[in-house]
Amino acid sequence: MIPMLNADSKPKVSRLFRRAAAGLLALSLLTAPMAAFAAAAPPAAAAGPTDPKEVEAFADSFFETPEIKDKLTGAAFTVVAEGNVVLNKGYGYADVESRLPVKPDKTMFRMASVSKLFTATALMQLVEEGKVSLDDEVEKYLNGITFTNKTGKPLLIRHLLTHTTGFEFTDSVAVPSEQTGADYSLEQFIKDARPDIVIAPGEAYRYDNYAFNLQGLVVQNVTGKPFEEVVEERIFEPLGMNDSDFRITEQVKSQLATGYNSKGQAYPVYPMIPTIAPDGGMFATNSDIAKYMLANLDGGKLGDGRILSADTTALMHQAHVGIHEELPNAGLGFEMFFHQMFNGQVVIGKGGDLQGYHSWLWLLPEKNVGGFIVTNTDAVDVRVALFEAFMDHYYPQEDQPRQPIDASKSELQRFEGIYRNLRVPLLFYEVKPEQGYLLVKDMYGERKLRQVEPLLFQDEDGNLAAFKEDDSGDVAYFYYTIPDSWAAKAPVLEPYKDVPEDHAYAAYIYKMRSLGAALDEDNAERFGPAEPVTRGEFAAQIMRMAGLTPSRTPSLFKDVKGHKYEPEIQTLTELQAIQGTKNGKFKPDRPITREEAAVMLHRFAKAVGFPDFTAKLADKSSPWAEESIQYVVGAGLYGPEVKVDEQGAAHFRPKDRLLRQESAAMLIKVADIVKSIV
Repeated sequence: MIPMLNADSKPKVSRLFRRAAAGLLALSLLTAPMAAFAAAAPPAAAAGPTDPKEVEAFADSFFETPEIKDKLTGAAFTVVAEGNVVLNKGYGYADVESRLPVKPDKTMFRMASVSKLFTATALMQLVEEGKVSLDDEVEKYLNGITFTNKTGKPLLIRHLLTHTTGFEFTDSVAVPSEQTGADYSLEQFIKDARPDIVIAPGEAYRYDNYAFNLQGLVVQNVTGKPFEEVVEERIFEPLGMNDSDFRITEQVKSQLATGYNSKGQAYPVYPMIPTIAPDGGMFATNSDIAKYMLANLDGGKLGDGRILSADTTALMHQAHVGIHEELPNAGLGFEMFFHQMFNGQVVIGKGGDLQGYHSWLWLLPEKNVGGFIVTNTDAVDVRVALFEAFMDHYYPQEDQPRQPIDASKSELQRFEGIYRNLRVPLLFYEVKPEQGYLLVKDMYGERKLRQVEPLLFQDEDGNLAAFKEDDSGDVAYFYYTIPDSWAAKAPVLEPYKDVPEDHAYAAYIYKMRSLGAALDEDNAERFGPAEPVTRGEFAAQIMRMAGLTPSRTPSLFKDVKGHKYEPEIQTLTELQAIQGTKNGKFKPDRPITREEAAVMLHRFAKAVGFPDFTAKLADKSSPWAEESIQYVVGAGLYGPEVKVDEQGAAHFRPKDRLLRQESAAMLIKVADIVKSIV
């Protein structure tokens, strides 16, 4: 039977999967514009969003769309233009049970990663004052904290602000259980979650939560004050942001909108990790965010209050990183998502995701216009649709197809390969050259990309994609449908001697290898497709596919301490994806059964917010595994070994050992779950 932990030995950090869930789920939430919602907007308004009544009519029309109104719990939407707040309105409920309406000047929401703008602003204030330089090495300000740097290129302050640190892991979710009490300090978190630097800083764009917590520590160390006090004194107070905080105070508790999951169940008021989290721990009202937007659009000042000079504000707004000049990725703190919706305008923004809360802030500096939307539900995500409707309504532009280059299949050969997302490897692209175009397959299906410039391509819908070369002129990175990170081209390796091209599982095995989850470091010549997978190996494969930071906490299991895969096993233990025996063992080197693997994968999927699936099963499993096997079969996470009979029942063979080839198929097909979400 599957091992179980005693109730009193359950990891104290189980709640920490929130950051993992937000990170993985956000990739799907923020990449699927809902055109049906946008279609409900009134005719275009040529004058821009300057008339309060007209802007309110636009917003009301959007939020009255049945697909939104029927699923939305609560939202607040704010628009600023030409130095004024032209709309600041709540929709739905801040709390369903008490029927408390959303009040944009009173209701506080979790800002999630929109918090990063305030962290970046605090750091840029120190740059402006000459106390920090963008070209200083980060370790100069860390009071002895150092990083293992495998690249030989220094990590600079500017890399923290542009998501180009080169850290091996940028989403830290597992922390020591003894640190999850009333206060888990920022400095201790930075030490505990410290990643290695594996890509030359400045080389590649990858969304980086850890880097913004690191910025917070720099601010704290340079000023000699707690980060939250610095932000309050130097940003909130000058702007009159009286309903904003990085702490869960009594005021926050009394004004905070309740967050709800996709089933309408309320989340409790949960703490952040660390307790004061510069990367995503801010609470605020829309009225306060409006003040920050107005200050950004007026050169860093609002009335008599100033937070930055005009030059520094403009520097933050400029694109500092981009895979191509037509596809900028990051300013200093700001990001450039959803280029296909910019309609020829200059747009900068910042999105945020935590369980129960989703936000998106955008600014058009050249138009002196900004917008901010925040919701308190996971059931429907309206942000991209609202932004698209806003841009089409106020700044309409017809798509402009580019004249393609007549490129032959041989000329396009250099782009062929598998490109793994730097943040979440299981979100990968397959790129194949054809005569006159590239065929790209990802979680959305297949599309044709036609070359319009040497490294720039356009698909059938007018969306741009781009590649980047390394210093040797070889194609190294790709950017297309996933906005928050580039994808790195997987190296071409010699085939396994025991996996020929016509092997039934060859496609799964080689994709798994390209994504870095094959665990073949000790023997790159053989894969052992028919050999069983151990429990420890399967845990390590899940972790490598997900791209999460392995835990540094010693394992809870006696027989895992010092094991090769101890960090991965402990991380999944903290996420409650793994449980052990009553005598405190995990048995990492024992072959895993198919039903045990199904349970481990199902629990991990639930931890990161994936939906459930059901299926009809032909064979009997252990009672504790049936729900998980239904999940795996219903989601299609299997290869040719599973047969479905005439009655539609799947023969999963739950008691058999899981073979390495079967593990490859199971994990590679996890990408299809993401496809089902979007």
